[in-house]
Amino acid sequence: MNGCGLTKNGFSLPVMPMLQNVISNRYVLIFLGGAVGSVLRYSIGAWVQRLGGSGFPWSTLMINVLGSLLIGLFLRFSAEGALSQEARFLLAVGFCGGFTTFSTLSWETLTLLQGSQWLLALLYSQGSLLLGLLAVFVGYWLAGRLVA
Repeated sequence: MNGCGLTKNGFSLPVMPMLQNVISNRYVLIFLGGAVGSVLRYSIGAWVQRLGGSGFPWSTLMINVLGSLLIGLFLRFSAEGALSQEARFLLAVGFCGGFTTFSTLSWETLTLLQGSQWLLALLYSQGSLLLGLLAVFVGYWLAGRLVA
């Protein structure tokens, strides 16, 4: 499938023919989506944090929830054939990956739950959180030792 966009029911976001070779390269798509996602994460995060104050990480919570919603939409559209492979690389892998990696954690946990792998889903989601916290602590501690 050439182009980049929703394709079911005749809706399509066409790409200029001379850009199709560049756009069809999945790494370029992931790069572009990731760049936009990262900048948007920073911009939205700064805006939400100004509104909500600094007592609670509202911006991170909102971005993680929004990213999870978006990856769910994008990957369901892809599974239904309504989103081209190129758009999946751009939006689900690139944009959501740059916007938040929490969206990938959420999607993979849902996939395990859909496969009735309840224990594995619990171990994966909670293990990711706990090991992530441990890794942040170790990295923070290690950096302190290295600069001291």
